[in-house]
Amino acid sequence: MGRKKDLRRVDAVAREFGIDRDEFGAYLEDCKAHGDRGTENDRGDFTWDEMREKAREFKDQQ
Repeated sequence: MGRKKDLRRVDAVAREFGIDRDEFGAYLEDCKAHGDRGTENDRGDFTWDEMREKAREFKDQQ
């Protein structure tokens, strides 16, 4: 069985922006925990565009 779609998306965006996948994933979960949720579904997952914006924010913080 393959990886879930949302995890594959995190992997792809992390590669695209040259950031650590695990750290980026933790950043996204932290955002969601603090109410900054995505609009992909009722779980608060991020769309491609939202996730790419989060990757830019993450890179700016490093």
